[in-house]
Formats: sequence, structure tokens, C-alpha cells
Amino acid sequence: MSAGLWFASGYYFKKLRMVKAWSLATLLQGLGWIVMGALRGQIPDWMSISFGNTFIFLSIVFYHAIIVNLFGKKTNWKIGVISASVLFGILVLYQFSTFPQQYRISILSLFPSVYFLLTAKTIYIENKKQRLTGNFLFYFFLLSGLFLLGRCLVYTFTEVSVTQIAFGKGPIQDVTYLFFYIISVLMTFGFLLICIDIFIKGQIQDEEKYKSLAENSTDIIWVWNFDLEKFTYIGPSITKVTGYTVSEASDHHLSNTYTQDSYLQLKELLLPRMEDFRNSSMKIPYAYELEQVRKDGSTIWIETNTVFQKNQNSEIELLGVSRDIDGRKKSEAEMKRYFKELELLNHTKDKFFSIISHDLKGPIGGMNTFIGMLLEDMETRSPKRMQNDLNILYQSSGEVYALLENLLTWARSQTNEISFLPENVSVKTLVDTVISYFTFMTENKGIRIQNLVENDVFVFADENMLETILRNLVSNAIKYSHVGGQVIISAVPTDGNVTIQVEDFGTGISNEIRSTFFQIEAKQKSMPGTLGERGTTLGLILCKEFIEKNHGKIFVESEVGKGSKFYFTLPKGK
Repeated sequence: MSAGLWFASGYYFKKLRMVKAWSLATLLQGLGWIVMGALRGQIPDWMSISFGNTFIFLSIVFYHAIIVNLFGKKTNWKIGVISASVLFGILVLYQFSTFPQQYRISILSLFPSVYFLLTAKTIYIENKKQRLTGNFLFYFFLLSGLFLLGRCLVYTFTEVSVTQIAFGKGPIQDVTYLFFYIISVLMTFGFLLICIDIFIKGQIQDEEKYKSLAENSTDIIWVWNFDLEKFTYIGPSITKVTGYTVSEASDHHLSNTYTQDSYLQLKELLLPRMEDFRNSSMKIPYAYELEQVRKDGSTIWIETNTVFQKNQNSEIELLGVSRDIDGRKKSEAEMKRYFKELELLNHTKDKFFSIISHDLKGPIGGMNTFIGMLLEDMETRSPKRMQNDLNILYQSSGEVYALLENLLTWARSQTNEISFLPENVSVKTLVDTVISYFTFMTENKGIRIQNLVENDVFVFADENMLETILRNLVSNAIKYSHVGGQVIISAVPTDGNVTIQVEDFGTGISNEIRSTFFQIEAKQKSMPGTLGERGTTLGLILCKEFIEKNHGKIFVESEVGKGSKFYFTLPKGK
């Protein structure tokens, strides 16, 4: 996450302040977890616990300093460094003392809770002062600070068992670390929201100042005579805006002043207006946004307010006042892009949390319970029953593994860590390889998979991505096929492409569920397989993303009770 923020600070978020500093604070926190977690047992406990927790606390101090600086305030680093030094000293001394260990947790909760609450106070005050709209980060720091403060009180004034104080190795520790990671993600997400909020507020303020200056000194006033088809007047500010001198601009025709699209748009709007003016002589102002040509060949967006009038010779003229709005147009486009990225980030976050909290937590919890049952009456179970139970456990672990693999692949895809290396790939060979992955699943359900792809069918695609696509589609086909059913895989070359098809004759998919396929932002639903297999729509989202990266498209046809047919196109290979 730190590396991603560092990279984004130079590209996607280079106009947002303090993103690079936030990535360093995140790196410091990661270092703390490495020392306290990964190195636990490899170095003395007094070192791992003292240094690790101090690094994590320093990262929280760093976060506070970044938020304070973000609002243009000065940071008092001395208090933070002194607090970290005091914490480190207490932790070192505590390791060699006989005081109950629960009070160490109280101390570790108290120090960061103070900084969380101070940060929340800073955000609340500055949000009110600067009239910002985002309160996500304020609530996050406030609730985190209150939680840690409550944790401090619980460990201080109540009896806590030893097993609840120190982390042991196993799933509980892994889940705990996962929750800490989610908290870090939420903190970073909230920080980016407030950065963009401040950026947009600054852009709006700059635009208001710019408009004020433009109205007083930089507006281009011009008059176009329709009878003479020439400019009869252009203000001197034309040079500052377009680079043309007054005489050069006066020699231009109206069609050469703007880009072709803008001129055609202006002409289409002016002709009916001019007819109305001829009939009524009413001076009705109109405003347009046009793209004007500059002397260096570039273009600039201007807002033009126009009104028809008649001169002393009764000639019809168009009086216009043009204002440079190029900065505003670019800011609007940039704001839309930021909002689109944030919206996608929010949907991605929701999907990620949904998978972790439901689709991943449920199977792992069930496996843990099932293993406990096996251990309790292992001696009384017959070998046949034990084999059957282990088959169930094997299938469940395979589902979890497939979900984790998709989750990790998807995460790498979102951070552009997956290389795209297209080459000529034999579809039949790759299908045979994918089928071999599902031997246990097909034997367990008595399903027959037919590979009808011809030997001479090749596609030009990334082999690893294509394997992931086929693996997900075949897994789904087996999952929703009835016991004793069949799955057919075929490929048909067409004009410059190859259409690859995976068809099953199982339960089929309802229109309601099918309508949410391939959409990360939609509220997606998934139904269990014919033997209760679990599944998510993440695999299909991954398929669509990889297929489109390989310049193809994916389609689905299905009828409830009769089966489903997934097919996609890829460029034909040699």
C-alpha cells in the first residue's frame, strides 16, 4: 500500500498534497508490524515488542502531523518524539518487570488513542472552518480513539486472561492482522477523500478569483458584422488570451476563430436567433462555451456571451464578450476523473470487504469447526466415514483456495502488477491443462468434460490470463452441473477471432443474477452449486477484465433448469 501511494503521488495524485508523506507513514507502520509480527521469536521479545509498537505509534504521530500540515498548521514534532521515547522506555522496562501483562496493553492503547482523538479534533475544527464536506476521516479517527481509550480502561480495571493478552500463532492472529490491515486501508481511503475535498475546494476558490479578474481586465470584447462578414472591433486582451495581435485577429473570419466543431455549433445556434432579431429587434443575450484557436495551433475554451444589435447603418452585428474558462473546463474534467476513480475505489473496497467478511470468513470458520469435530471423535470414526469427511474438507479447502487465488489475482490486476505478454497459444492444449486441475471435482460429481477444440486452433493472448479465464469458467460449469452431467468446451474460428465456449447442462442462471455479472459496482448475488459449493462473482469480473485486456468480449446465455453457455472472443493466433 505504501509503494502504491508513493507511485500514485507522482502520477494519479500528483496534485494532491501530502500523499507521498502518507505513504512514508504507512511504510513506517508496516515496518512496525514486521518487527513485532514477522520477527517475533527470531529476535528477543523485548526488542520486537518495544521497537515494533514504537514504530507503529510513530506512524500514528506521523499521520497526525500530516493531517495538521494538510490544513496549513504547524506541527509540534517534539511532543510526538518525546511520547514515542517514553513509550519505548516503558515497554523495555515492562519486559523485565513482574507487573501483570494486561497493563502493557493499557499503555499501548492509551498513547495512540490520545493522538487519534487529537487528529479527530483537528479535522472537525478545520472542516467547519474551511467548509469541507467530507467527514469520513473525522469519524474514523474519533471512533478509533474512543475504541482504544475504552480498550485501555477495560485492560486496566478488569481481569483479563493471559490468552487474551498475547497473540499466538494460528488463525486468530491471522484474522487479527487482517482487521488491522482493513483499518489501514480505511484510514488511507479517508485520507485520499479529504485530500481531494481540499483540492476541489482550492480549485473552486481559484476559479472564483480568476473569474473576478477576468471580468475586470482580461475579457475579450468583440463585434462581428454579418453584412460585411468581418470583425469590426476586437479588444486588446485578445493578445493575452490567444497570442494574436488585434490586427491579426481582425483579419480572421468567424469560421477561423473557433475550431470547426465549435463554429458549426455556433452557426447552428445563431441563425434562428438572427431571424428572431430581424423580426422583433429584441436584444436577448445568450452564452456559449466554445473552443477557440490560438496562434501556436493549440485551442482554449472560452465562455462567450453574445447579443444581437444594429449599428448606425442598420447592419446586423453580434456583440460578444469572451472569457477564458480553459482552467475551469480542465478542472471539471479532472474533478470528474477523480470522482470516477474514487467511485471505482469505493466499489472495489466494498467488494473486497464483502468477500473477506462473508465468502472467506464463512468457509474458513466452517472448516475450523469441522476439523474440531474430527479431532474430538477421531478414534470412534470408521475409516470409510473418515475418508468421506476428509473428502468434504478437501473440497471446502479447494473452494477457499480458488477464492483466495482469484482475490490475489484481482488485487494484483487492480494495482497493474500483472504483466501482459500476448503470444500464440494452443487452445486445445491449454484446455487439457485446465481440465486436469478439476479431476477431483469431476470424479466427485461424476461429471464428464468434453474438449472439442481442434488441434489447429490458436489465439493470440496472454497465456496466464487465458488460463485464469478458462479455470474460472470451467469451475463454474462443474459447480452448477448436476451429478453425472457433462461440460462441453469448444472453439470456433471466425473473422480474425476465435470464439471459445464453455457450456453446461445444469441449474442455469436467473435473469436477476445474470444482470449483475461482470459489474464490480453492482450488488452481486451468487447461488450455491448443486452440491452446496460456494461461489462469488469475483471470478467472472476477473474473466471480463482479462478478456477485454486481450481485446476480446464475453457473453452469457442461460435458461433456468437447462444450463448455461459462456463464450468469449479472442484474436486469432497463428
